[in-house]
Amino acid sequence: MTFEEALGFYKTNKAIGRALGLSDGRISQCKKEGGFAYPEQCVLEKDSKGKLMASKQDAPSIAA
Repeated sequence: MTFEEALGFYKTNKAIGRALGLSDGRISQCKKEGGFAYPEQCVLEKDSKGKLMASKQDAPSIAA
C-alpha cells in the first residue's frame, strides 16, 4: 500500500501512528521515505481488516 492509501483510510498521520505504535515524527519520516516498510504495511492490513493491502512493491527502497 502507498502512504496515500493508508492516509485515505486512517485520515490522519496520528491515526496511522496509533495503529503502528509509532510517533508522529516517524510517520512523517515514512512519508518522506516514500511509504511504509513491508512489515508495517502488514500491520496496517491487519488493523484495517483487509481494506488496505500490503505490497512489497510499494515498500520504499532505502539506499545504504
